[in-house]
Amino acid sequence: MMLGIAACGSAGKNGNNAGNTSGTSSNGNPSSTGNTSSTGSTSSTGSTSGGSTSSSGSGAVRTSATYTNNFKATSSWLATLFQPDGALLYGRPLPTTISPYMSNLAAVALTKDLTRLGQVQSWMKWVVAHLNNTDRWGMSGTIYDWNVDANGNETSTGDADSTDSYAATFLTLAWNYWQSGDANAQSYLKSISQELDLVGSVIAKTMQADGLTWAKPDYQIKYLMDNCEVYRGLKDLASLFSAMGDSTRGSYYANLAAQSLNGINGLWISNIGLWAVYKDNAGNYAAPNVSTWYPDATAQVFPIIEQIVPASDSRVQSAYAKFNAAWPGWPELSFQSQDSFPWCLVGAAAALMGDSTRANQYLNAITTKYVNPGFVWTMYNAEGGWYMRTNSLYMSGQF
Repeated sequence: MMLGIAACGSAGKNGNNAGNTSGTSSNGNPSSTGNTSSTGSTSSTGSTSGGSTSSSGSGAVRTSATYTNNFKATSSWLATLFQPDGALLYGRPLPTTISPYMSNLAAVALTKDLTRLGQVQSWMKWVVAHLNNTDRWGMSGTIYDWNVDANGNETSTGDADSTDSYAATFLTLAWNYWQSGDANAQSYLKSISQELDLVGSVIAKTMQADGLTWAKPDYQIKYLMDNCEVYRGLKDLASLFSAMGDSTRGSYYANLAAQSLNGINGLWISNIGLWAVYKDNAGNYAAPNVSTWYPDATAQVFPIIEQIVPASDSRVQSAYAKFNAAWPGWPELSFQSQDSFPWCLVGAAAALMGDSTRANQYLNAITTKYVNPGFVWTMYNAEGGWYMRTNSLYMSGQF
């Protein structure tokens, strides 16, 4: 996020500082989202999204076994990042940080591996136990970043990169946990319905009349990235309360999600065919320079990965085409001339757009550079989450 941008990537969504999550004032921790669904049949590009053999477009051949192996390897690596108390670390070795935003993104991916549901619940319990009663902004239900020393001791930083995306990603995690279908998972979520409502209220408190949220109360910028995550979180919370039989709260959060969607629609700049990077507190829109990888170019894929509108929407098609035109070598990691992080969420966006050729080229590059050598830096928890989700998409359609 870029102080408020809830994405993964550089300076704020990427992890440069191994513990920052949100946007402009962050250190730069990236996040990754991204599973695509597969049909199982070969596409016209030569890739498949399902399970049959697919050409990556870069000389390698990917099969369902490849996606499964990548998925399992990433799940095993993420499992090593848990503390005994349930905290999900940004990375190892110690010292490190706990960024709830980044950890939520990693945990969403772990809900796709039914053998990890116990660890997902341990992370959710850690979050609930660390929610603020009254925070530095006078709100309840927020959560701070934490430092972890060489001995594993955890100390609050007393601050967070954002309030909107931290809350939203936890709500999306909760819905994904419910969708696992596990009875214990669903029972646990019912037991924390009040806490989920409290976290949802954090978003409502910074939502403005235009339907957009500030990154946090003392950073009054309305980022596209963050607000895409906010929409997803509100919609997911509405679905969760409805699934739990609470139609009143389900309707309340569905209404907030509709307001959020209206606000995001207002960030479209039709005369250039791109999304504004943010809207400031004076109502000015920041038009993107797509030759700048983060946040300008990467912001353009957030409406895709958070599924704000379908891939057939003319706006996302325009923005995605301009993104590819500006960064034709991104599947081979050309963006690392500006940003050293993997940006696995971009691969997820390609997969969700049905662009299997670029998605598979990218997966090959990430597997070769980061995964096969043992999840080397600059891979961290949220990046692993997006990589895992993208492989899951091609395995089974589970995003």
